[in-house]
Amino acid sequence: MELRHLRYFVAVAQYLNYSEASRRLHVAQSAISQTILDLEEELGVTLFVRTKRHVRLTAAGGTFLSEAEKVLARADEAQRLTRLAAHGEIGVLRIGFIAPAMVDWLPPLVAAYRR
Repeated sequence: MELRHLRYFVAVAQYLNYSEASRRLHVAQSAISQTILDLEEELGVTLFVRTKRHVRLTAAGGTFLSEAEKVLARADEAQRLTRLAAHGEIGVLRIGFIAPAMVDWLPPLVAAYRR
């Protein structure tokens, strides 16, 4: 299972319409349909009840939607935190020093870093 599978599933579940999910994701409808079928096969459950006019979530689909949204939110947060760490905006800075030699310039340096 890939994040792409979850994104496609969540889009179809949100819009309850394959065409709208396809349009919003800029992906061919057939690709979304096949991905959802693959996901259902992998999970061994039916996620949607499909008719010619309507799509609705099954009970299993509703449960999976809740969990898929959590996974996607966590993946987005992981990306955000990784970028912040790469730019030095989060993390821990450890400084070793010899007190008598650095007493004059270290406090202002730490204050500037905190700002």
